[in-house]
Amino acid sequence: MRLLLGIAAGLAAVTGISLSFLVPLFLALGPEHALVAGTLQFNTAWIGVALIVSLTAASIGGWVAHRVSDSIGAVFGLIALVLGFGLLDAGYHQWLAPAALALPGQLPWYQLVLGLREPLWYDITLPLLMAAFIWVAGSSRQFEYHPDAGRGWLLGGAGSGRKKGGQPR
Repeated sequence: MRLLLGIAAGLAAVTGISLSFLVPLFLALGPEHALVAGTLQFNTAWIGVALIVSLTAASIGGWVAHRVSDSIGAVFGLIALVLGFGLLDAGYHQWLAPAALALPGQLPWYQLVLGLREPLWYDITLPLLMAAFIWVAGSSRQFEYHPDAGRGWLLGGAGSGRKKGGQPR
């Protein structure tokens, strides 16, 4: 049960952080500043900001998943979900998204959202990068309270010839 709770908490963190930053930013900027002029393609500045926000959210989500579940399995579950949903979203954007024939300013918001597109490299790379960031943040949580964490062989860490309590073997 803690495993599923950890996965859910990590996914909530990733989506919550991403949506709470990117949606208000898009609404504040408007399509004229977030999109390439006259298209439904995101511009380079938007992609840079979205990449930073998404990777930060992935790091926090990986840490939260391991923190809540106290299991690396929740980190793997979160990685599987992010990869699965991310690649499905990429497939939708690249092959199934409806082609809008109107300019962004002429579309209602729901058609605008359905027609938005990222470059192919971004659609495929983002889930892979997010998975890597989730793994690094989630697996580093495993070492936080380990008795020998951060200690090399000179300070009695792993492989130093000492037992866990610091006593010689």
